[in-house]
Amino acid sequence: MHPVHHRVHHKDLATLLEVARPRSLLLIDPEHDPLPPTTLPADCQRTHLTDNILATLDEQARFDLAVVANTLEYLDRRTAGILLARLRDVQAHRLIVLVPLGHRWEALRSYWRTADLLSYGMTILSCYQVEGKPLQLFHYTIESYKTTPEWFNSRHWANPEHWRP
Repeated sequence: MHPVHHRVHHKDLATLLEVARPRSLLLIDPEHDPLPPTTLPADCQRTHLTDNILATLDEQARFDLAVVANTLEYLDRRTAGILLARLRDVQAHRLIVLVPLGHRWEALRSYWRTADLLSYGMTILSCYQVEGKPLQLFHYTIESYKTTPEWFNSRHWANPEHWRP
């Protein structure tokens, strides 16, 4: 596997790590030390997975933050989708994903579009260009997934006095 991002995202990722200040961090990336220099809390437990990821996740607890880079594009779409859903729903409170977009990236196993990541409930944090090709940084947390609409409360429904016989 060859990293496609050339570290263009490091400034944004460093800011995210400093703001989130996770106590536990799951990093999924084949690079040896892919994180930018940043100040993580001294008690932050880092777990770095590089291969056999889905099987290894069975042995892991829930993390405050999971960061995925240089990974989805080298997995087939089904496996990558399972990984995203597993991280989002079970393994991490907050998820950050860096992924190249489109078919212009050579030698990848799967190709991604913005809509694919949005369909997992993610939001776009940043967009980059690497050698004229798009690379995007996405974020997911349940708190930002869907805001509760004003009408969704007991004043507007489930009140027996509003029902007519």
